[in-house]
Amino acid sequence: MKDLKIAMKKRRNEEALGAGRLARTVVALAALALLTAEASAAPPSRAAAHGARRYICPIDGGHTVAVGDDGKSSLRRYSDLEQPTRAYTNLVLACPKCGYANWKASFETPPSATAVHYVRSHFRRSAKKAANDPVVAYQHHLNLLHLRRAPLREQIGAALFYTYVLKRKRPYGGLDPKLERKLVKARIRVAKLLKMAMKNDPPTRARGRLEWEYLIGELQRLTGKPKAGVESLQSVCKQKRKAGHTIGRLSCEMAHRATNGETWEDYRDGVFDVRGIESAEKQAKKVALQAKAAEIAAKKRAADEAKAKAAAEKVKAAQEEARAREEAKAAERRNKAAQPKGKDAAPGDPLAPPPPPTAK
Repeated sequence: MKDLKIAMKKRRNEEALGAGRLARTVVALAALALLTAEASAAPPSRAAAHGARRYICPIDGGHTVAVGDDGKSSLRRYSDLEQPTRAYTNLVLACPKCGYANWKASFETPPSATAVHYVRSHFRRSAKKAANDPVVAYQHHLNLLHLRRAPLREQIGAALFYTYVLKRKRPYGGLDPKLERKLVKARIRVAKLLKMAMKNDPPTRARGRLEWEYLIGELQRLTGKPKAGVESLQSVCKQKRKAGHTIGRLSCEMAHRATNGETWEDYRDGVFDVRGIESAEKQAKKVALQAKAAEIAAKKRAADEAKAKAAAEKVKAAQEEARAREEAKAAERRNKAAQPKGKDAAPGDPLAPPPPPTAK
């Protein structure tokens, strides 16, 4: 009985230790994805009398609200460290009047004069779209972060969240080549920023550095360069105990895929592969060409039908004209046949005899 109690206590301690490791991993991942002062300090949405809290733009006074809500907390992660139950769309707001975008917690803080001029010069046309579409809002936000030379970690977080928001646009049961091309470019940008940060401002903790190294390798794999990412992934896999439960497991699994030259990823209930973009583009091009050929054929068919109809109407008009002439001639013949001849001929009749000569 005593041995059983000791075994149960040991098991509980191991479970607590594992949960603590995983919790620390989640915190480190949050720090990686910028949960900077702005994002991490974002207050919870407060319900107002007419719905969600409304934020006021510091430039034009436009009102906006956050798009999307977080779901229940989950420990599941995709290979690029996205958490499926987080919205990510509600972290950045955009003004519907001028298009100004910023973290929700800092949205109402007045920006610099340079930022105001840039917003009014570049964002007005896409302002309404940015207020409703988080993808456009993140694009505006990333431009402004680059303009004010924000810290690399803040830019990394925004750029990484932007890739997550792009992924949410993926269609079910298919592949949008234009969206995937945009996602590849966004992921390349995140990897580039991470490499710069590793040189200039690396994390002080070993686990944080391993997480960054893992993300660099995985993003390279997902953008079609598994050979470039395999070294980073294998390096993290060898140090999986230091990396923590989540990163350690993912690094070994993704290192195996990279070694085999695989570039696919699990997402939702399907699989997406960067190598399928070209085939999808070819298929889309083929469908577009078929649609264009069908449209041209339909136009030609309509033109031929209109031409045939005009020719038929012309023939019909000619036939009616000929019939009218024949009817006129027949009527004239009938009239001539009906006129009297000889003595009974009417005056002025060409067949009547000449009048008698006058007496002298």
